[in-house]
Amino acid sequence: MMTNNNNNDITHSEEMQDSINEPIIHHNHKKEVILLGSDHRGFDLKLIVRQHLIDLHYDVMDIGTHDKERCDYPNIAKSLVKTMDHKKGILICGSGFGMSITANRHKGVHAVTPRTVEETIISRQHGNVNVLCIGSDFTADVEAVKIVDAFLNTDYEELETSRYSKRIKMIDDGK
Repeated sequence: MMTNNNNNDITHSEEMQDSINEPIIHHNHKKEVILLGSDHRGFDLKLIVRQHLIDLHYDVMDIGTHDKERCDYPNIAKSLVKTMDHKKGILICGSGFGMSITANRHKGVHAVTPRTVEETIISRQHGNVNVLCIGSDFTADVEAVKIVDAFLNTDYEELETSRYSKRIKMIDDGK
């Protein structure tokens, strides 16, 4: 990990963003771009999720970390959120909570750490969740893949008059 002049830690991904010409893995049958990031504790699960997404023909932008060397999850979450631009993101750390807390500090980001497929579906339908956070210490690989599938295949029930849309607007407007 590098340190800038302001003595703030930056991730390898942030350091490399300007020098990487093509950070997205492209496929012939592109569905959409999914941003993916993890800290060192979520690295192994991230590799499994990344391969699953590639197998499903998603374009994957891997925000980092790119090895198992210890790193700080807030830097990864901030890097992903900075890059989102109306895409969906998946963040993985030991508990999922730190990534979720960090991501949710940014306007327009709705991040959750579900432990089941059912929680994931409800969070997408009612909460317009656009960042899925997974705790690698608490989520088996097979269940994580099922949660990712539910996240990607469940739409937000957006109705102008629904109570969910009203609540999301209240969150986004800061009221």
